Amino acid sequence: MLILVQVERKKQKRLFAAKLRGWLDKKIKGFELWLVRTWNHFVRYVLQLNWYYSIHSILKTLLLAIQMFYTSFEKIFERNRNRTKKLRMEKRQLNSLNHLSQMADHKVDTALSPAQKKKLRHKKLEEKH
Repeated sequence: MLILVQVERKKQKRLFAAKLRGWLDKKIKGFELWLVRTWNHFVRYVLQLNWYYSIHSILKTLLLAIQMFYTSFEKIFERNRNRTKKLRMEKRQLNSLNHLSQMADHKVDTALSPAQKKKLRHKKLEEKH
């Protein structure tokens, strides 16, 4: 067999079962091309899929972190809003009570006695005449 292969190599021509061996060469070459294409596609697909999964997990982690920050800020803002409402209500109550009480106190403090009212009325009437 080795002698046949050496003779064929020297003549660069197949001497034994040339058609059958040519047909087998074509089939083996076709199988090799199919295997290489399949392997390349598989490797490319697996790497691409792993890349997508990696990106997906990173984005998911980032989304969870953003969601945590958003929730915490929302709670802080809600507490601040409630506190602001309470402070405004307290301020309104203090302002309204102080203003009204100050007016009432001033009225009592500056109120004229009946004798002073009579004297003032008499004075005003004299000024008009």
